[in-house]
Amino acid sequence: MPANATAKTGGICTKQGKIAKASGNTFTCIKIGKKLVWSKGVTVTKPAPEKIPAMPTTFTDLEAKHEGIPYAVWEKIQSNLALHKSTNLKITFLFGPTTPQRYPNQWTIDAVTLGSRVMAAQKQPAEVKFVQFNKSDVLWARTEAEKYISPFRLGISFPDQASEKCAGVDCDGAVTNIASDIGLVLVGVANPVNRFNIQKFNGQNDLHEYTHAVQGMIFKGKTQSPPPVLMPCWFSEGQPQAVSIPTVARSAEEYVKIRKGWITDNRWVLKDYEPETIQDFLRKNMKLPCDENSYSMVFHLGYIVMDTLVAIGGIDKTFDVLTSIADGMSYEDSFKNTYGISWDEASVLLSKAVSKIYKHYKIEIT
Repeated sequence: MPANATAKTGGICTKQGKIAKASGNTFTCIKIGKKLVWSKGVTVTKPAPEKIPAMPTTFTDLEAKHEGIPYAVWEKIQSNLALHKSTNLKITFLFGPTTPQRYPNQWTIDAVTLGSRVMAAQKQPAEVKFVQFNKSDVLWARTEAEKYISPFRLGISFPDQASEKCAGVDCDGAVTNIASDIGLVLVGVANPVNRFNIQKFNGQNDLHEYTHAVQGMIFKGKTQSPPPVLMPCWFSEGQPQAVSIPTVARSAEEYVKIRKGWITDNRWVLKDYEPETIQDFLRKNMKLPCDENSYSMVFHLGYIVMDTLVAIGGIDKTFDVLTSIADGMSYEDSFKNTYGISWDEASVLLSKAVSKIYKHYKIEIT
């Protein structure tokens, strides 16, 4: 049989196991008795492209198109990255004398650089500095923190914030401040460094902290009150989540998967997933002091609420809300000024959509 002859069922072939394609079929060279012949052709089918759910564009279609929300968010994040291809942000690290890296600094650099581009339309600090310390280096961290002065009237000083990160069974978590034009991130490092599995975030947690620095820059020079006092608790932590989580995802499909993890891997402390219950959560977390019974949920339920806002208007509109608050507006007036709908109306529609999202994953309440 000529080497270039077309494979067909029962036709002679020359090498057992060889595969050939012809007329939309795949043939394998097999041995029958003493002969090598082409097997019965198997039809080659191309996998159908994944169908992207319809994406919402207004508050009124959020509930009906809730499955398209993460795809809309991903598109808007990518639009910002396409528009802003670079950043001048300086990223630096300081480590206590005995403090090791939690993970490679490059993870932080990659995530924060992307986030700075996503938030390029916002006023940002010239530098963000990650000051990292373990329990043995708390005094060093306090001394380092004393070098910086906040533009806000803080309830707890920078040195005391550093101590607070190591007040538990071990050092854990981070807190972000603005000092001059520097974003100062005080990071508690556990021993061992993977004790609390912080590595799983791949730098997303550091972009979360940097987003707090951008929040701070919006209020700097306009108020003596620190930003968390002036915005809803769920907004304060939900916005950094809504910036950082989709930004570090490498595809829309990966974002859908990561987002699902935040929905399903976090303990639900509310009585049910009904819209009224979610509205009650928002109502109780509109200002400090945050509701102690549900505060833990601002990082995932607050994030999903914010995710729906990003799906409609993009990341920059969420910062527009903060800009108006910094200029003296109430949250409610700022929201209406930005989105053209009252917060009372919007919160109902948001809660219905978010309820659908959680119910979609059929999470059991324990």
